[in-house]
Amino acid sequence: MNNNEQNSKQRQRLQRPQLLIVLCILSFIGSGISGITFFTIYSSYEEIIPMLIQIGENFPGMGMFSTAGKNFYLTGSVLYLFSFVGINLIWRMKKVGFHFYAGSQIMLLILPFVYIQGYPIPIVDGLITALFIGLYTTFYKILN
Repeated sequence: MNNNEQNSKQRQRLQRPQLLIVLCILSFIGSGISGITFFTIYSSYEEIIPMLIQIGENFPGMGMFSTAGKNFYLTGSVLYLFSFVGINLIWRMKKVGFHFYAGSQIMLLILPFVYIQGYPIPIVDGLITALFIGLYTTFYKILN
């Protein structure tokens, strides 16, 4: 195989399929906004918790998040940061990014069970996470 053929194959591998682009953009938005939100709640915990309690009165289930404790939000913001880093690496076509993303997303599903007593099983969140990880898995072989 000559150099031109190798370069052509390399370029084909590095081109992002359209679905991968869409997945990455959605994941960048989701992890970015969630990470910023969790960090904001962590850094303004004393001011925001009374608001969460009040919201919980109008939206059953939301009040649980006021009992999570400050470390829940710190841990969540770190996990969303790892997720964001993973997506960035996937965007750059690195396999290790998949592991960062998948691991942090699975840990984010488990996180509320550690900090919130009586937290219900998040079926929809689990399905969405499984869908995204599954779709990213289909692109695993083209990552470097």
